[in-house]
Amino acid sequence: MEGVTRAIERKLAAELPARFGVLFDGWTHASEHYVAWFACYEVNGVLVTPLLAMAPLINEPDDNLSARSHYEFLAMMLPRDFGAQIDQCRFIVGDSC
Repeated sequence: MEGVTRAIERKLAAELPARFGVLFDGWTHASEHYVAWFACYEVNGVLVTPLLAMAPLINEPDDNLSARSHYEFLAMMLPRDFGAQIDQCRFIVGDSC
């Protein structure tokens, strides 16, 4: 399964434009808070919103659900998984996170 994940990350990294937005939404299941992150951009005039990550946001005792924690996760995940930088992100929209 990890091979499939890496193949999709490579495909998205190749497709991700120089400027894009990020949408995210969170939910709680069994007292675990998860966040789903989606890129948002156009390809040939068509809106594309691929799933970038889905992960629990709190992994350490001092982690929290603040805006800073969400931003720091995004700033770490983009270069690690997609070779993109946080300054390429033009907007971030969150819903009930």
